[in-house]
Amino acid sequence: MAPTTVVATGEYKNDFFSIVIHESEHRPGSYVFSSGISLPKFNPLCWGKTGICSNAAFKGLQQLRADVSYFALQRGIVTKNAAAPSPAEQGRGTGWYQEDALLLEDASPEVVREILEFSSRNLVQTILTACHPGVEVPSGLDPEAMQRFLESHGVPNYREVAPPPIAKPQAADA
Repeated sequence: MAPTTVVATGEYKNDFFSIVIHESEHRPGSYVFSSGISLPKFNPLCWGKTGICSNAAFKGLQQLRADVSYFALQRGIVTKNAAAPSPAEQGRGTGWYQEDALLLEDASPEVVREILEFSSRNLVQTILTACHPGVEVPSGLDPEAMQRFLESHGVPNYREVAPPPIAKPQAADA
């Protein structure tokens, strides 16, 4: 297991996903929100649960960006695309996917902490809603506890127990 870290104002990282919020170099008082996931780590939770081209972890990360924008807007924070690419997962390895960075304009450190807490739980809940309906993510989990929680819901032999792929009927089968 990779080391997990949490910094009150800006990072929530474990082997499954990473959320980083750091102050913008070009806009003091504004923050850049970056997020990424490890698709291979989520496979034991998602494999065979949704259709082709519908990976729940991938979709969950995309939905997170919209959810964070709405959450921030409710607190009076304007969001927009960050000019710089997201640095959150550079060098994390194969299978990491990240969304474009999001600028949180004129956010206070308190709101940044709220967004960080919201986003880590929201990401996981969105993914689990698609793959494991009825499973609720406990609030207040640190990155290490969240990793254990996710590992506890994975299927060790997920490829063997997943339903067979859907195949088009052949002329002889029709």
